[in-house]
Amino acid sequence: MANSRIDDILYRRQLRDPSQGGFSSLTVGPPGSGKTSHILYEASRIIEWYPHETLFWRDSPNSAAQFNRIGKNWKIFAEGDTELKFRDLMKGGSLKIPYTNFNDFNDLIDQDTGKGLVKPKQLNVIFFKDDFRWIDLLNHLRATIGWQSVFLDEVEDVIPLNPYKRPGEKSNIRHQKNILFSNNAKAIRKGLVNLLCDTQNTSELDWRFIGKLNFICYLRGARVFSQSRIKQVAVDKLTTGKAFIDWENRIYGKAFFSSFPPKKPVFEVIKE
Repeated sequence: MANSRIDDILYRRQLRDPSQGGFSSLTVGPPGSGKTSHILYEASRIIEWYPHETLFWRDSPNSAAQFNRIGKNWKIFAEGDTELKFRDLMKGGSLKIPYTNFNDFNDLIDQDTGKGLVKPKQLNVIFFKDDFRWIDLLNHLRATIGWQSVFLDEVEDVIPLNPYKRPGEKSNIRHQKNILFSNNAKAIRKGLVNLLCDTQNTSELDWRFIGKLNFICYLRGARVFSQSRIKQVAVDKLTTGKAFIDWENRIYGKAFFSSFPPKKPVFEVIKE
């Protein structure tokens, strides 16, 4: 295929040059296509290659946990007085899994020192009281020293197309947060922050967010955007562990990634 330059694409994604800043990437595919494995693979490579980089991971509560598929390199944090419970999905009953509560973002990682509760060389799994707080964290990280990578599994829950206004709210906070992220997307990258996300349906995402992305990674069965040079038939023929990566509709290439199957125990995180 013409314009296939995967080496250039992977080099840019692996580059840690302050003059270039970070990058943003969205992995797209239907259920079972390997979306979570793809971003877990990216996380595992960062842990291996960049020992001083801090990684943040969003997992969906009240469904099977995904972060533990990476192995033992993870630690859980919960905002404020949020209580977490862990239920074994195979055997039933509760599990005792430690987690740490934090009060504000500087508890997690101080902007001036780059140090705090979270540590490099692991997935720092964060459970906020509300998912829009991830946008606040990204704005905190853009002014924090050092490199950070943020992984948002099922990003449509964070930056939805039609954020709703909750009863009793004077304004639609979630809509305002979407606009804030869109306005600050470039500054976040310049702040040495990488953002890697996945979704099964791009139609559920805020269009302003999609327009700010550097890379879109198509897995088998994903719908290709009309402006892309990648052909839909090529994506449909992909097999497990392969992806087409599109760099701003200019160049693209086929990449390979490892599978991360579920680890025992299989459990869900219940947020209360």
